[in-house]
Amino acid sequence: MTHLFSYVVEHDLGFSPNPFGGYCTLAHCKFSHRRRRNVVELAKIGDWVVGTGGASQRSSGHGTLIYAMKITERLTLQQYFNDERFRGRADNHSEDADRIDRFALISNDFFYFGANALRIPPQLLMLEKKGPGFRDKFDEPFITKFEEWLRKSSQPGVHGQPCGERSADAKRNAPSTFSDRTQVGSKGRQCGDG
Repeated sequence: MTHLFSYVVEHDLGFSPNPFGGYCTLAHCKFSHRRRRNVVELAKIGDWVVGTGGASQRSSGHGTLIYAMKITERLTLQQYFNDERFRGRADNHSEDADRIDRFALISNDFFYFGANALRIPPQLLMLEKKGPGFRDKFDEPFITKFEEWLRKSSQPGVHGQPCGERSADAKRNAPSTFSDRTQVGSKGRQCGDG
């Protein structure tokens, strides 16, 4: 059975999620800080992870979809660090080289809108999660309806820059293309926990 996990991306900086270089990855966000398991521990291959907008200026606002990724791989951070495909990515750190207790979610079937976030239609607004944590109580008909809407609305890939890059300084330093970019963000940047 396919699951859908929805959470607020309060700080969309291109780090977590990192939609660049042909993959969307979630490696340093939505993991457990306490006893309760979180998205990266729960999501499996074939599940959807969806990030909706939050109230922060580094986000796209409530009622919007920043990204959606259908999980195509799930690696430990150790495997992720050692995988040639992910070398040089902003979310691949040497301090993770031995981490087998945390995971990276990976997708090559993703939709990243960032600052060009899509407005969520009224019939799918229950998708939106407000506040900390995540929502995952969606039935199969809702998940199917969401996927049909998403694939009808857009093609997979990157369709905008991160919301946090709307400042003049960030625009001045932004690479000229989205598809070739792998170095975004820096260690310690926050992810959406909004």
